[in-house]
Amino acid sequence: MNTQQVITLARKNVKTGKMQDSAALCLEEAVKLYDNGDFAAAKKRALSSLRYSVGVFHADYAQASK
Repeated sequence: MNTQQVITLARKNVKTGKMQDSAALCLEEAVKLYDNGDFAAAKKRALSSLRYSVGVFHADYAQASK
């Protein structure tokens, strides 16, 4: 998945799970990094958002991390 797709997936899941605040913070940082053109770092932060929201064993995380 490209960075924009991972950010979209993170947005979809940001209100899920017990660590919503951490997921939202990571997503916010991912968007800022993306806007500044740092796509690699933005993708990493979006993946972190997914880790906080749905966890590493969720299908969305597995799909995004490929």
